[in-house]
Amino acid sequence: MNGRPDSEPQSPSGWRAAPWFLLAVLTAVNAVNWADRQVVPILFPAIKGELGLSDTQLGIIGGLAFSMIYAIAAFVFGRAADRTIRTRLIAGGLVLWSAATVASGFAEGFGSLFAARFFTGIGEASLYPCAMSLIADRFPAVSRGRAMGIFGAAAAVGNGLGIGLGGYMSQTVGWRSVFFLYGSVGLLLLPLLLMIKEERRDPPPDGEPPMLQLIGSLLRDTRLLAVWACGMVMIASGIGYASWIPTYFVRERGFEVEQAGYLFGAAALLGGVVGSVLGGTFADRRRKVRLAGELDVSALVAIVAVPFVFFTLHSPSLPVALVCGLIGPIAIYAFFPSLQTMMIEIVPSRRLGVAYAINILFLGGIGSALGPFVVGYASDLTGSIRVAMQIPIIGMVLASVLAALAGRLVRARRDAEN
Repeated sequence: MNGRPDSEPQSPSGWRAAPWFLLAVLTAVNAVNWADRQVVPILFPAIKGELGLSDTQLGIIGGLAFSMIYAIAAFVFGRAADRTIRTRLIAGGLVLWSAATVASGFAEGFGSLFAARFFTGIGEASLYPCAMSLIADRFPAVSRGRAMGIFGAAAAVGNGLGIGLGGYMSQTVGWRSVFFLYGSVGLLLLPLLLMIKEERRDPPPDGEPPMLQLIGSLLRDTRLLAVWACGMVMIASGIGYASWIPTYFVRERGFEVEQAGYLFGAAALLGGVVGSVLGGTFADRRRKVRLAGELDVSALVAIVAVPFVFFTLHSPSLPVALVCGLIGPIAIYAFFPSLQTMMIEIVPSRRLGVAYAINILFLGGIGSALGPFVVGYASDLTGSIRVAMQIPIIGMVLASVLAALAGRLVRARRDAEN
């Protein structure tokens, strides 16, 4: 493997360059990033009522409008992340996505809301390639999984705030005001982000391959393809489930939008924080046992998620359904830290930005777009949100199989090289 050394990474000195200060700021920015992104599903009923959109159109707004341009723009930011000061790239993206989120509150129909989410996706594409590259540089391999887990837990915090607070505000002040507030909050973090000390990076070495050639070489690595494939299937399943489960409880269980927002906001917040941190911690431990052992964690937790999601949807006992709804996200979020650490082990440091851009294409682009869209389309096609919600369960089983396969491919490559 093109593994990274386990020694402490080189980094500038001073508290502004301290790894945990960097991680704290990036985690806070990531929470805002996910709140702006995930507030949309809890607003579906209100948006549908005022703008008259279909479930398919809502699925596009919740997924495709944001995710595909997010994935494409990530390549620009990923290439830049390998060449320039990454914190400045994130700062520029933060300003753009915050302004676009505010613009979502002025939407008058499908087209204008699509456009606002489109530009939100461009801005948010700056964070992930730059943040992953920074964390890889500042944290050694022995603690990288935990750092990735903490950063990933911010997605749960943002998701929880997006659903919980967004649902409450939608009922009290209207869905437009939700976008106005969420778009404004991110700008408060801009000074902290600009305080992070980061040295200018050396220019790329002579003979650095062109962008398309570099992308092609990464895509030809079967280990990476397997990691990206399992992540794509799992995030499509997880976001497809998370995007529509509040609506499912409104339609099938008779919940008020505000009640569904509180419940699944808490589920995303509690389950996601615990799951991300535990997933990263167990990835660090399993990595010491065998090569690509962290992928064993992903394979296991995807299977563990299945019965909790199933009983959330189908248990005749409401208390059982609610408990399973709170626990299920732990397993779903625990799936992902292992994938990030595995990529760092495979990909050389100077190519991580582009590698994470490809990761975004698979997970944040294809997976995140397909999840809400497929469930929404299936709901329109069958006339039943209950039937449509079986799709994420099937996807989680497939993700488990693909994660196990990815681990086998990594170990097979090591054996072949030896």
